Amino acid sequence: MLQLESGTEATGRALALPAPRGPVGEIDRSAEIGDLWRILWRRRTTVLWTTLLLVAGTVAYCLLTPALYTATSQILIDPRDRQVLTNDINPAMVAPDGGVTQVESQARVLESAGVLMRAAAATGLTDDPEFIGRSEVGALVAEARALVGWPEPEASASDVEDRLLRNLRKRLAVKRADRVFVIDIVFTAKTPEKAARVANAIAAAYLVDQGEARAEASRRASTSLTDRLGEQRERVREAENRAEAYRAKNDLVRSNGRLVTEQQLGEINVSLSAAQAKTAELKARLDQIEATRRSGAPEAINEAIQSNTVGKLRAQYAELAERQADLRTQLGARHPSILAVTTQLQEVRGLITAELGRIAQAARADYERAAASERAMSAHLARLRGESAATNQAAVKLRELEREVESSRSVYTTFLTRAREIEERAGIDATNARVVTRAIPPQDKSWPLPALFILGAATAGLGLGTGLALVREYASPAVLSRGQFQGLTGAPVIGLVPDGARRRGGRARRAAQAAREAAGSLALTRLLGIRGGTLGSATSVFVTSAASDATERRRLSQLLAGLAEARGLQVLMIEADTLGPEATPGLLDVLRGDEPLGTVLRQGPSSGVRLLGVGRATRGAGERGREARDRFRAEIGRRFDLVVIDGGAITENPQAAALMPLADGVLLVARLGATAQRDVAEAVEAAGLAGHPVSAGVIVTRA
Repeated sequence: MLQLESGTEATGRALALPAPRGPVGEIDRSAEIGDLWRILWRRRTTVLWTTLLLVAGTVAYCLLTPALYTATSQILIDPRDRQVLTNDINPAMVAPDGGVTQVESQARVLESAGVLMRAAAATGLTDDPEFIGRSEVGALVAEARALVGWPEPEASASDVEDRLLRNLRKRLAVKRADRVFVIDIVFTAKTPEKAARVANAIAAAYLVDQGEARAEASRRASTSLTDRLGEQRERVREAENRAEAYRAKNDLVRSNGRLVTEQQLGEINVSLSAAQAKTAELKARLDQIEATRRSGAPEAINEAIQSNTVGKLRAQYAELAERQADLRTQLGARHPSILAVTTQLQEVRGLITAELGRIAQAARADYERAAASERAMSAHLARLRGESAATNQAAVKLRELEREVESSRSVYTTFLTRAREIEERAGIDATNARVVTRAIPPQDKSWPLPALFILGAATAGLGLGTGLALVREYASPAVLSRGQFQGLTGAPVIGLVPDGARRRGGRARRAAQAAREAAGSLALTRLLGIRGGTLGSATSVFVTSAASDATERRRLSQLLAGLAEARGLQVLMIEADTLGPEATPGLLDVLRGDEPLGTVLRQGPSSGVRLLGVGRATRGAGERGREARDRFRAEIGRRFDLVVIDGGAITENPQAAALMPLADGVLLVARLGATAQRDVAEAVEAAGLAGHPVSAGVIVTRA
């Protein structure tokens, strides 16, 4: 409950007006944060209708829109390909960004025309009206063109393909979460089975497309290398021809990869070394044999020991010597047998000497032959060295030509080997991608979502309705505070009275009634501070309001009259809020002198308040009417302490101008947060035009 002004003040101070914030009568379009709930409550119809319209439209959309189902398939793409070959044409290293860029690029490949058309052909979407047909708007446009006699030309195959791709891309979503290489293929269709089938087909089409792309890259590389093989082969042939021509021109014959001259020079060097060694060996053997023969023991030489002939002769000599010794022992030294044996010993000894001589002669012959061979080899070596010096310059150029041949041959061999490897690589799929989750038909539809849409529509409706309410409030603002009311009327607010709305529960109703009576009592106290003058000693007040506040005005008038009567005051309430005169006598009849006051007064139904209607209106009261008005004033001042004139809406009641002179002041009633400022301004203007400006105001609040 809003606080009420307290204390009873004198007339001048009670109705004193503090300085308004702006010019009197000017509409104040500003509002504070605390006033927003009043604005929204006043404009609640706008908010509710806006929300209901959006919710109703959303419900209709959900009922009329065909259901769509979404299925998801997942592909794992590892940026590192499987290492099938050590020198594959596809890089196996991961990019510095961890392969994210490569995976993102592959995500875009999933939306390419090649992959989508392959999947469409595999699932039969090329003949599916859902994807090759026109949209609803396009179909309506086509029908309208046909009705006016301007049909569209038949769509070509490229147009149908473009339409299919557009529809597929509208239904397809390719997503990838951060820090992962798993790509989600999300596809939407009118049936769950079709959505799952197409999602799986796109995943399979991507894998096939990647395999074919890599195979095609291998074939292109192999073809490019093969095209260069002929050129490389010709280069090898030309290099070999130049080398052979130069070799033939300079008589540079090769054997086992070396020039014959160089090979002969090397061989003769080896042979010469062997001959020199052999000559030295034979010379040493010859010298040994000669020295042994001169020493008197020729049988001790190695050749004699190893000779079979000398061995047999020595054995024979030993046998004869043994026989001679036996004969000497048996026969004596001069026996003929001994002489015969002695002769045989001498013969054997001569044979041994002769054999040793032949051995020495053979050793000399071998030595001389080795020495002759060494001299011949030395002469041949000297000749070959002379020839080699002559061919060295030619050999340098030949080696250069041979290096060129080897280089060309190496490049050709590399090209040939690489071309064969890449050609075989075309049949190997090294793509490191696989389907980790196959799409399954979804159970729930993904579009539309009635609960979510209705919640969103309700939220949007509340927001839009609130905006419209604020716009309408700005266009036609209500009285939101006491300051605004005082700025419009130029009069003070003598009370803030809670409204008469019913509360639930006896305690709440009693509390509300007590608050209402307390606020009304304070307002009544301030009204009673106005010294009566127009109606004698009675205090009279003309209560008015805008047309929209008629109920609150009547309740406030009755509240003031009831509270005054409860204080023991005599109260008269003049009910003048009708738009025209009544059929029964009343105030106008008394003022004309047609009826006495006592006959037209009525007793209130539940209190001692006396009631007086507006009465019947006639013309030509004349002098008798002036006398009747004077008597009326005098009688009212004598019989009553408070006169409450319910003057109705001042802008609509035709009797208001005639009744306002009877009152000591004009009390304007307005509802806080409900009465339009324009209506208050019009009431103030009407009171000013009638010559009786508003003296005070009462604001009815919601609490």
